Amino acid sequence: MSVYRVGIVGLGLGKQRAGGYLRNPDARIVAACDTDADRLRAFVAEHDDVRPYADYEEMLDAEDLDVVNVSTPDWMHLDHATMALRRGRHVLLEKPMVRSLGEVDALIRAVEESGRTLMVGQNYRRIPMSVLAKRLLAEDALGDLFYAASETFQHKRRQFARSPWYASAEHPRAALLGTGIHAVDLLRWLIGEVEEASAYGNHIAYPEFPGDDFTMVQYRFANGVIGRVGVGYGTVLPRGEGGMTLQLYGSKGSLSNERYYIGEPGAGEWVHEEAPPMKNAFWQEVDYFIECLDAGDTPAVDVREGARNVAACLAGVEAAATGRPVTPKRY
Repeated sequence: MSVYRVGIVGLGLGKQRAGGYLRNPDARIVAACDTDADRLRAFVAEHDDVRPYADYEEMLDAEDLDVVNVSTPDWMHLDHATMALRRGRHVLLEKPMVRSLGEVDALIRAVEESGRTLMVGQNYRRIPMSVLAKRLLAEDALGDLFYAASETFQHKRRQFARSPWYASAEHPRAALLGTGIHAVDLLRWLIGEVEEASAYGNHIAYPEFPGDDFTMVQYRFANGVIGRVGVGYGTVLPRGEGGMTLQLYGSKGSLSNERYYIGEPGAGEWVHEEAPPMKNAFWQEVDYFIECLDAGDTPAVDVREGARNVAACLAGVEAAATGRPVTPKRY
């Protein structure tokens, strides 16, 4: 196909995605939908060839779209993705793919029945730290991994005040699934499948959040590696601190975020490579998705890979709630 006609639903995070489509010569945004009239008006004022819609179903029925970019709140993902798939549209969907195993099963059915392509955005696979880790593992530079950890400590009150659905009691969102899925996806991408989850959580630092605002999960992977994922929503840190971290420990060396050490124990210094300029990770994903559609390839994070991420997160949530190890559902 020469140019993919794109409709975007949800212009919060969707505005970030829009930058990727606007810069891709093989894509053209023809329609956008948002229930926030001011946000929608501002977007189409910047892009006067984009037709505005306040009603998502109306946009789907009125427009001859090839791709729908779903950047709406998590609890809307299943309905919005399914509506597009049933009309023959390909879908780029934000993480977390959906909120429950029942929704996972329903979305898998919708994708397979439609014959269309669905990709889940897991943009942290594309940041320099992750790319470096993947390269070192591919080169066997760190040897046999035995432990990996990724943590995300942030203060979410301001973000959630701007977008209250994140902390809605009506549509509860576990911290591990909402934010921690970045770390879970990253460890799974680097290490492999999760065999078992054990976890603890508490509800101390952010009492207004409707659920545990801190969760720490220990994963046992199929290859024997032990992994840890931690996510906190009420963390107090100075400006510029926080965000996602990554540590890998192997028989030949170690990685800590964007630096690594390979050599004799205690004999040298960390190596910090200068990372090349990085294109916006959201835009990279748009380019990759368009390439997959052109080539007829299955995206790396397709509906079943998205399912495995959700299952691993929900196993951690269940383990924290019950105090018992949990085996993730297989997909």
